[in-house]
Amino acid sequence: MKNLTLACAAACLALLCACSKEPLEEYVPAKDGAKLSLAYKDSAFTMTPRVDSANMLSLVNAYRAKGCNCGGTWMPPAPPLAWNIKLEKAAWLHSKEMNDSVYMSHTGLNGSSGGDRIRRMGYNWKAYAENIALGILNEKSVVDGWMGSKTHCMAMMDPALKETGIARVRNHWTQELALSH
Repeated sequence: MKNLTLACAAACLALLCACSKEPLEEYVPAKDGAKLSLAYKDSAFTMTPRVDSANMLSLVNAYRAKGCNCGGTWMPPAPPLAWNIKLEKAAWLHSKEMNDSVYMSHTGLNGSSGGDRIRRMGYNWKAYAENIALGILNEKSVVDGWMGSKTHCMAMMDPALKETGIARVRNHWTQELALSH
């Protein structure tokens, strides 16, 4: 338990102290024919607790409205994102899996990517990105932490992405951003 607590604290510190050095992990579109977990077979489930979607959108869209410097790369203002329940469901399932299995990665235990998870929820994406975080955070601190990381910031500021869904299960946070076909 002590090692898990130390790992969680280190991950949180790394997230909040990110200074746009090297990318933490890049997002890559899913390959055709990727296998999906049987755990995702039924998409009827209850997401509890849910994040405050209006507050999350307000925080993310405030950055998008003014533009920002993502680790040395200027990202001009971008149109506001809209909330999408399918993206929220994909985010919640990934946060739940990470929490329940005590890990943190963009890759699911079955090898799935964010794109696989989004598509499994019925969202036909043309482009997507995924941000994850671990820590005892609130909505503002998780968004501010993502904005402090070059790759996470660039994902949130990408003007091609039009919708988002964010979820948390305990201390595991996931944000899905996408553009539909």
